[in-house]
Amino acid sequence: MSTPGIPFPVNVQENQISANLNSSMFLNFLMGIYTMVYGGTMYLYLSKKPANLNRLIVLSTISVLYLICFLYFIVQWYFLDWVVVVNGDTRESIFLSTVGDGLEWTWILNDFLQISMFIISDGLLIWRCYHVWGQSFWAILAPLILLVAEFGLFVATTAFNAQFGWITSDANATLFNNISSALIFVSLGTTVIVTFIIGYRVHSTSRIHHLSSRRLYNHIVIIIIESAAAYSLVLLFEATLGVVPSSVVFGSPWSDAVYYVEVILTVVSGMAPTVLVARIALTDSNSTDASGARTQISGNLQFGSQQGSGSSHSGDTTGGDVDASVHADEAELTPVIEVKREFSADATSGDNQV
Repeated sequence: MSTPGIPFPVNVQENQISANLNSSMFLNFLMGIYTMVYGGTMYLYLSKKPANLNRLIVLSTISVLYLICFLYFIVQWYFLDWVVVVNGDTRESIFLSTVGDGLEWTWILNDFLQISMFIISDGLLIWRCYHVWGQSFWAILAPLILLVAEFGLFVATTAFNAQFGWITSDANATLFNNISSALIFVSLGTTVIVTFIIGYRVHSTSRIHHLSSRRLYNHIVIIIIESAAAYSLVLLFEATLGVVPSSVVFGSPWSDAVYYVEVILTVVSGMAPTVLVARIALTDSNSTDASGARTQISGNLQFGSQQGSGSSHSGDTTGGDVDASVHADEAELTPVIEVKREFSADATSGDNQV
């Protein structure tokens, strides 16, 4: 079919339409996975222990992340329906609708939702870091500064979107991409720094106390890194796309890739902290079934407040979530070691589990 009056070749139009359609289908698949992960996480936490303030904050945060991602999914669904059903007379009309000729509010809203998830995810990681370090403000000072910068760039991006819209001059498009890339790089830096700080705390505690269960602490580090690694990797790729000039040129493979990367990034930014919470809760539940008793090591970690009651078995320690991830492996140790560890925990459990 010819495309008179349209400066884009047919193959360029088809590639853009295909990327938009297939990325939307991919979003459906990812949302199905995310829904199962979120539902399972909520079940594990709500059925395992009575709620406290810190658990309520964590569960509320992952719930907000899921709701924002679900709203993003609804907007994408509506936009695809509008492009194909309302403006699907010709390939040209579908192409023009896909690249922004109409429904500008959907692009603005999607950017707003996506960046909101970045900030909330980073905030949750900082919250966990704060408690892992015994509620030390200095431990999270650098990530907090980055989070404030991230919020400022978020405001700038939203204002730019509202003022100039999606398709403007080349200069405005370049400026918008630079601001967006800076925001993503700041979010990437926040995620990596917080993950490193938490991992360092766990590793240094293991070295100080010369624990025989060093491999269990390493397992905790792996859990934390794995949960943030996928998020950081996609963030890095998205930021790289933002500074590649060809990513804003229709017909470029990078331009087509943007559709998929944004979908993956949106879902992963919500799923990564949810998976972290789920793995901690799941390991705790499995260990209880395997060993028949909780084997606490929070007395050795000293992660939480030192003002908790001395004989609490409720698991309400700041380090409790860190303990939970090693229970299954701890069950493999000898009964003598288990008794020692449980006695140690009885003497030092606190009241501030995240």
